[in-house]
Amino acid sequence: MPPQPPPHDAQGVVPHDHDSILSDDLVIRRVSAEMAVYDAKIGGKRLSSMVFRKSSGANGGMSIDIKRKIEDDGVDPRQWVTTPKWIGSVTLGVGGLRADGFQVGCDPLPDNPYHGEVWGQFSKPQQKRLLSTCMWFVPIPDVEIC
Repeated sequence: MPPQPPPHDAQGVVPHDHDSILSDDLVIRRVSAEMAVYDAKIGGKRLSSMVFRKSSGANGGMSIDIKRKIEDDGVDPRQWVTTPKWIGSVTLGVGGLRADGFQVGCDPLPDNPYHGEVWGQFSKPQQKRLLSTCMWFVPIPDVEIC
């Protein structure tokens, strides 16, 4: 039986935990060059905690791509998430996100069937925690995660 579509209301997709996204799955967060900032403490560039911000809107979550769904379709996830605007990406574990109180759900878009969202509190401390737990997927040269 195919997975159920995500729930919607007048504002769009409703925050939810989707049963087709497993705890051991990884999600990919795309990163643009503007999300890398100079840090005098390290003498170079690092990822900003702004990488982990939610979108605007009533039901806004943090946009992600669901790695397993991309792979299940035989698509190279590194090529899928890398574009001229999104030059890098990081991964986060779904189990860790859920343990931190986030919901992880599907939100397919017309041009991206692998799109999903993460919903929850994106406070500054939580953004820093996400930054400390993510891993490079497509690294940006000379940019550190710290």
